Formats: sequence, C-alpha cells, structure tokens
Amino acid sequence: MRLDANAVIYGYLFICVALLVFNLFYIFRAKGRKKQQKVRAKEWQREIEAQLGLLARGSAVEETHRKRMLRVLRSTNGLISYSSALEAVQRTQPVLLAQYLRESYAVLQELAVVYGRKQSMERAYFADVIARFRPCSGEEFRPLMEILLSYLADSTVYCRENVLHALCALGNGQAVETALQILNDNEWFHHQKLLSDGLTAFSGDREALAARLWRHAKDWNAYLMLSVVQFITNCSDSYRETFLPVLCAPETDPELRLALMRYYRRHPYGPARPVLLEYLRGAPGQDVNLAVVSAAVLDRYPGIDTVEALKQALGHPNWYVRYNAAASLVHLEVDIRALREVLQGGDRYAKEILQYMLEEKEMGRA
Repeated sequence: MRLDANAVIYGYLFICVALLVFNLFYIFRAKGRKKQQKVRAKEWQREIEAQLGLLARGSAVEETHRKRMLRVLRSTNGLISYSSALEAVQRTQPVLLAQYLRESYAVLQELAVVYGRKQSMERAYFADVIARFRPCSGEEFRPLMEILLSYLADSTVYCRENVLHALCALGNGQAVETALQILNDNEWFHHQKLLSDGLTAFSGDREALAARLWRHAKDWNAYLMLSVVQFITNCSDSYRETFLPVLCAPETDPELRLALMRYYRRHPYGPARPVLLEYLRGAPGQDVNLAVVSAAVLDRYPGIDTVEALKQALGHPNWYVRYNAAASLVHLEVDIRALREVLQGGDRYAKEILQYMLEEKEMGRA
C-alpha cells in the first residue's frame, strides 16, 4: 500500500501547526500564570505587612491569617506566591519578619505534614522555603525537623539537598547528624561538595557540629567522612592533633587521606611536616596523588628541608607534582640564588616549569 504524497505533506503541516498552536498557548498561559502569581504575591505582602504592624504594636498574628495560610499554602502555587511575598518583606523588615515566622511556626509545622504526603519535588520546594525563611532556631530538636527528616524517604537528590540545606539553616546539630546517618544507612550517594558546602552554611555552633560528626569516623562510609573533613577544614583549626594519626594510618581511605593533607594546608601544623615531606619524596609503589597534594600543601611550611624536597620534586616524572612543587617554591619566595642550580641544570622539565612559575609571578606583580 502506497501513501499519497499530498496526504503525507498535509499531515506533516497539520502536526507543525498543532505544535505551533500548543507552544503559543503554553507561552500565553505561562505569562498569565506568572502575572497572577505576582498579583497574589502583592496581596500576601500587604497581608503580611499588616500582621507585622500588629506585632510592632505588641499584638499577635491574627487567627484569620493563620487559617488562610493553612488553607491556601497547601497548594504549591500558593506557596510560591507566599514565599515571593516573604522575600519582598525580608528586604525591608527582617527583624519583624523573623518574629512573624516564629509566631507562625505551628502553621508551618502543620503544612510540613501536608507536604510530606506530596511528591518529592513539592517536598523539595517546601524544604527550600524553610531553609530561606527559618521559623525556628536550632537550640532544641523540634517536630518540624523530624518531619523534614521524613522527607528523605523515597526522595530525589534534589529533595535530599534541600532537606539538608533546611536542616543546616535551622542550626540543629542532632537533626543534621540524623540526616547524614540516614544517608549512610541507605547508602545514598550525595556529592561531597554539596554536603561540605551545606555543612559549612550551618547556622548553629559549627565546632559542636564538627565534634558530633567526627565521632562517626569509624562507622560512616568514606565519602561521607570526606565531606565531614572538608567541612571541618572550612571552619575549625582544632583538629590538627586529632587528624595526624588518621593521616598516618595505613588503613585510611586514599581520598580521605588527601582531604586530611589539604586540612594541613589551611591549618599548618609543625608535626605534620615530616609526614608531608615523606609523601612528597614518595616510597616505591606509593599513590602519586600523595606527592601531588603534598607538593601543594608544603607551600605553608617554609624551611630548608622543604625547599630541598620541592627542588627534588621539580624532576618528578609526573607533571602535576612538578607544577605544584614549582608553585610552592615561588609562593615560599625562595631566594633566586637557591634555585640557580635548577635554572642552570640539565633537567629541562624542572627548568621550564620553574621559569614558567617565576615569569607568571612577575606578570602578576606588573
């Protein structure tokens, strides 16, 4: 059976027109919805500002307002408009808004239960709202935190990220610890960078959180502990003595060992120098990444032994070791006379990388 060519062309044109009409309809509808959301956000803004006026005069948030919140904010579209209004008010009246949110805690807790029964994307958005507009501080473990933890079940990476972000924003160490324990127990992957950045944004006592999380060094998996070490690197110099035995232990995970080495770049510690020099010199069969990282870390450890080890590393067969060693020598501002034997020596690779770093330093000063 042969198809008529005209029928195929007309069918194709019909499909093209139908798609064009659908796209135009979608664009106009999206614009209309956006305009409608702006109108609703303005309405919410006026209503919230009225409640802030009551709070400023010593009164409480009206019950009718609480009931409207419970009724309207069950819808994600309603929550989007409400959060837009909160953003606008936060720019002008942050102190009163914080009081308003504390007064509205019970309503938000009830809404958290409602969103707990919704799809993962909607749960993720509610968690994001909680992260941006904290209705409570983290001094005590609140029911809202328990509800947010329940969002982790049957969740997407996006939902887990927003829940962790919310818990860190609320600033309760126990809640964050429980969330990470859930990730560990279920063997859910969450990128180390996202985890460490989220932990660094923790609004509570970060030293106390670091101590709470480091207690799990032996029972949490390596990628979680890698995030914990990165977080501690960002916020605490109190672990220099604690980390050194772990750095030296042969059973330490290779990636975790590298993270511990980077800790000693941010927080220099004299007793770590011999270990770093040993890794730079490299034993037979040693992971070359240890030499790569140690060559970079040693730029915070001035001394004759450091300079000599870095000069030797300029002849290393690995380009990254040579590059980091040259960068560290330049950063340490080693006297050019001490580098003359390299610059005038027969190792072309060592000479070229050192000359490149010296020239780059001069260009940076120009």
